[in-house]
Amino acid sequence: MNKNILIVLGGGFLVAIVVALIVQASFGKKNSNMVEVVVASQAVTAGTNVTNSNFKWQEWPKDSVFAGAIIREGKKSVTDSAQGKVRRDLSAGEPLLKSALTAAGKGNVLAAAMEPGMRAMAIKVSAESMVGGFISPGDKVDVILSYQIKLNGDEADSAAGKVDKHASQTILENVNVLAIDQNSSKADDKAKVGRTVTLEVDAAGAEKLVLASEMGDLSLSLRALGDDSHKDRGKHNFTTDVQVSNLLQELGKMKKNAGGKSDIVRVYNGQEIENVTVRR
Repeated sequence: MNKNILIVLGGGFLVAIVVALIVQASFGKKNSNMVEVVVASQAVTAGTNVTNSNFKWQEWPKDSVFAGAIIREGKKSVTDSAQGKVRRDLSAGEPLLKSALTAAGKGNVLAAAMEPGMRAMAIKVSAESMVGGFISPGDKVDVILSYQIKLNGDEADSAAGKVDKHASQTILENVNVLAIDQNSSKADDKAKVGRTVTLEVDAAGAEKLVLASEMGDLSLSLRALGDDSHKDRGKHNFTTDVQVSNLLQELGKMKKNAGGKSDIVRVYNGQEIENVTVRR
C-alpha cells in the first residue's frame, strides 16, 4: 500500500480519536451540571398512583432545580424515590413535587385536591338530574333548585299572576365537580349515572346545598368547557310555573278580573288577626 495513503489514514484515525475524546469530555462536563428529577411521562389525573410507566426520570440543570423536586440518587427507580398518589392533575413533562404526593395509604386525595377555604358537599342525583350521566369529575356545573310554594287563599289571589305552586332558581354557579360516587377521576368518555355527586363549594355554598336539599329537588346543569360566566338577573333570579305556562297566565288574569276590584282589610280581634276581602 502506498506510504502516503497509510500516513493519511493514520492521521485521520488519530483525529477521530481526538474528536471522540473531546466529545466525551464535553458530555462529562455537561452531565456534572445536570441532575435527574421525576416528571410525568404522560398526563395524569388527581388520585393516580405513581408508577414507573406514568412517571420517568429527566435530566434537569442543577442550577434550576426548584424546592420540592424529587432528585435521583444513584440508580434508583422512580417508585423507589416517590410513592403514593398525586394530589392534582399533571401534564406530560411536568415535574412531580413532594408536596403533590399523598403517601400511600395515608391522607385524603379528595381533600388534597381542593382549593384552600373550599368544602366538599355530596348531593343525591339521578340520571335526569345529572344530564343523563354525562357529568364527570372536573366538569363545571350550575346547581338548580326546584320547589313548591305554599300559599293560603289570600296570598294565592295576590300571587295569581306570578306563581301558582312551583318555582325554580339557580342557587350556585360554575361549581367544580370533585367526584361521582367514590370516583374522583374520569376513566373514559362513556356516560355513567351515579347516585351522589360531590361538589366543591365555599362555606356559604355548603349551607345553601344543605338547606336546598330539604326544600326541594336539586338538578345539575353542565357548563361548556371554559365557560366561567355569571348571569346577573337581579332580584328576579327565579322561574315560576306561571312564567312557563300560558294557561296559568290566563287563569291568573281571569281570577283578578272576576268579581271586580277588592281590597284586603286586616281585622284585629284581641290576639287574633284576620284578613277580610272587601269588594268595592
